[in-house]
Amino acid sequence: MISGQRMRLDESLRTRNDLSRPQRKCRPRRLAVSLLVTRQAMTNPDVQEWNFGEMPIGEIAVQFPGATAIFRKHKLDYCCGGAISLAGAVQRRGIALADVENQLARLIPQQTDLPDDSEGIIDLVISRYHDTHRRELPELGQLARRVERVHAEHPEAPIGLSDFLARMDAELGSHMEKEEQVLFPMIREGHPMVRAPISLMRAEHVDHGQTLEALAALTHDMEPPEGACGSWRALYSGLRKLSNDLIDHIHIENNILFPRFNG
Repeated sequence: MISGQRMRLDESLRTRNDLSRPQRKCRPRRLAVSLLVTRQAMTNPDVQEWNFGEMPIGEIAVQFPGATAIFRKHKLDYCCGGAISLAGAVQRRGIALADVENQLARLIPQQTDLPDDSEGIIDLVISRYHDTHRRELPELGQLARRVERVHAEHPEAPIGLSDFLARMDAELGSHMEKEEQVLFPMIREGHPMVRAPISLMRAEHVDHGQTLEALAALTHDMEPPEGACGSWRALYSGLRKLSNDLIDHIHIENNILFPRFNG
């Protein structure tokens, strides 16, 4: 039954956007909830509260997944030069500290209540989880390539992680496209056949749970070894956030949104 539903939904998606996704078997993963929603805009007091300028740039990279992309954009060394304060690092590059601080402030999460209505939940899933996965996975892939290259001889180096993340990005990207282009429009329209794509999405969620288990095994539960460089620590911090986000993403859909439609 699932394979018939999978074929119909894939055909529907290809009609809309010529996209498809390979499937693989997996086993369920236990879900947890934190329900953090990224703040879209920050005020000056938020920036002042964190005082990023006084923090070592390497610690910022570890504590705030996504900061590495900002630092690479501005050519700020958060790895070998990670002990330098952000203020000192930007001064060396001739960059305005306030600009970098405001970009970092947008990475700070805050708790929020889940919307009551299904439309609001769908909007939240797309903005908080889909958009975040699409933004963070490519950056994590770049970090993984760097760590694999620099630490290839280390016994705990996550060899193969960058390729693993590339596959994960492709598979999760295809899944999210199916939700955005097929399932969510059907839910919004009150389509009577919505249970079929919901059943397929649940099956693919099990795939993602197995992917997270494999990711944890490949990275020693995302715990960097003693003395790991800033890039390695930032990579595993970002992977922990990715894993928690994906678990929350699946929880919201499986346990809150889908049951409303007998899915």
